[in-house]
Amino acid sequence: MPGCKFQLEKILKRFMLKFEDDVDNNQAASALSSVFGLANFSPAVTVPKDMNEISQVCVELMKGKEGKSFAVKARRSDKNFPLTSPEIGRQAGAAVIERYGNPVNLRNPEETCYIEVLPENVYVFTDKTQGPGGLPVNTAGKTLSLLSGGFDSPVASYYMMKRGAHCSFMHFHVYPFTEKKSQEKVKNLARVLNKFQFKSKMYMVPFADTQKAITQNCSEKYRIILYRRLMMRIAEQTALKYKYKAVVTGEALGQVASQTLENMAAVEDVIHMPVLRPLIGMDKNEIMDTARKIGTYDISVLPHDDACTRFMPKHPSIYSKIEDVRREERKLDINELVQKNLEKIDVLKIE
Repeated sequence: MPGCKFQLEKILKRFMLKFEDDVDNNQAASALSSVFGLANFSPAVTVPKDMNEISQVCVELMKGKEGKSFAVKARRSDKNFPLTSPEIGRQAGAAVIERYGNPVNLRNPEETCYIEVLPENVYVFTDKTQGPGGLPVNTAGKTLSLLSGGFDSPVASYYMMKRGAHCSFMHFHVYPFTEKKSQEKVKNLARVLNKFQFKSKMYMVPFADTQKAITQNCSEKYRIILYRRLMMRIAEQTALKYKYKAVVTGEALGQVASQTLENMAAVEDVIHMPVLRPLIGMDKNEIMDTARKIGTYDISVLPHDDACTRFMPKHPSIYSKIEDVRREERKLDINELVQKNLEKIDVLKIE
C-alpha cells in the first residue's frame, strides 16, 4: 500500500476512503487498525440506488456462505429513497434466500449483510472489522514520553496516543558504559510507535556523566530515585521549551522498587507539570499482552542496558522520605548537571 492514492470523503457520519487502484483488503485493514478514533471499518461495494442491483450485490457477497443463518440490516439515511429500511432488508434478504436458501436469523445471525443508503450512493458490505477506538491523535495535545528499551514505556506511549495525545520521546542513554546498539533498540521502538501518529521526535540524552556524579557523591540506596529526579528535571525543561503539556512514564504501582507510592512521590517532587502514568494499575502480563498486540514486544524482549539499571544498588530504598532524598541531592550541583544534559541533547526525527 505504500504510495497508494486515495480520496477521503465525509458523508453524513461516515468517512469514505476511496482508492484509485485495486488494494488488498488485508493490507488496508492492517493500515486502518493503526488509526485511532476508528470504531470499526468495512470494505464496501458502491451500488447505484436501484433495488435490483442492491439485491444482486447482497447475493454476490453471500457467495461461499451457503447454509449459514443470515440477516440483512439496512439503514436509509436518504429519506427520498422509495423503500423504508425494513422493506430494503426484506427484498435483499429474499434474493439471498432464493439463490442460496440460507435460513434467516435476525437476532443472532452467523452472517450479516449491511446496506447503507446515503444521498449519492448505496454501500453494501458483510465484513465489519473492529477499529482501535480511542481518539484521533493530536486532539489532546503534545506530551513527552520517557522511553526506555523495556516493555512498559512503549505501551504507556501507545495508550497516550490512543487518547488523542501526540507523543515525542526522550531516551536517557549511558554510552560509553553501554553499547550503541541499546540506542538503536529504542529508535526501533519509536519507529514502531510512530505508525500510530506519524512524524515523531526523539530526544537522546547522554546521561553517563550525571550517573557517575550520583554514584560518586550520594548514598547508594538512593541512586535510582536521584537518577529519576534528574531525568524529570531534564524532561520538564525540554517540555517547557518545546511546549509539551505533560511528561509520560511507564510506571506501574509496585512493579519495581522505584515504583512505590513513596518513591514516585519523591521523584515527582521536582517537577511542576503533570506526570501521566497510563499503566499505573496494570500488571506485567497485561502490559506484555499489549506489547505483543502493537508490535513492540519482539524489540523490547531483546537484551539491553537501561540507564537506571547501571550501578544498581544492592538494597535500594523502597519507601524514601522526600526530606532524606533532598538531603542527598544537596551533595550535587543540580543546576549544572541539568544544564550540561540539556546542552548535549541530540534531537532525531522519526519518520
